[in-house]
Amino acid sequence: MTSDPGRLACPLPRCRAVNSATAETCRSCATPLRAWARLRAHPAKLFNAGLEAARSGRTATARDHFAAVVHWCPGDAEARSALALACLLLDDPEEARDHWNQVLIRRPSDATALKGLAHLDSRVTESPEPAESSTPPQNPKPSEPPKPPEKEPATTE
Repeated sequence: MTSDPGRLACPLPRCRAVNSATAETCRSCATPLRAWARLRAHPAKLFNAGLEAARSGRTATARDHFAAVVHWCPGDAEARSALALACLLLDDPEEARDHWNQVLIRRPSDATALKGLAHLDSRVTESPEPAESSTPPQNPKPSEPPKPPEKEPATTE
């Protein structure tokens, strides 16, 4: 934008007019600058609402918030990984796998996605054998699913 903290460039590429930092609309093209700023902050608010819902046990609501962020910002690997974890917790492992694979396309060494996929793979390999005796099969415990992000991203308000 501009290096002057008292000035704000219009976000539209065809305009880029310099405005006062407190301007409600662009002086050149009438773009609503305050609304634009609120819209740009909305994915972060949705992500934070998703984290809050997940922490309070409302996993379906968390999934919906993370899905909205991913819809608006498909390249947001953190939101996509949180969506994958919510899908896993809601017993939709294929959807979780798809999202973690998408994360790895953008960030091949993403630890959360790798751990999530390893967890899913451990679940697949643990199908119980038919019992031939009265003792239950001794399957190892599946690996733990990844934890949700600890930090909430900063909002821009």
